[in-house]
Amino acid sequence: MHELAAAQDVLKVVLETAQAQQARRVTAISLKVGRLYAIDQMESLIAALAEGTIAEGARLEIESVPGPGLAVESLEVE
Repeated sequence: MHELAAAQDVLKVVLETAQAQQARRVTAISLKVGRLYAIDQMESLIAALAEGTIAEGARLEIESVPGPGLAVESLEVE
């Protein structure tokens, strides 16, 4: 299940970025996800992995893009 590994990588980037910004909470995550990924699975996996972190409950905005890419486009933090 490559979605799980990808979701873990996304959350790692999100948490590292938030920590670098000294954020108390991540309120939104904007992603660009290639069509090779199951977007529904990515949404639920990221939400599950974020439980207990400062990204728990963050709104996920996912844009489907052509190709295999996966990128954190932006974050909203407090």
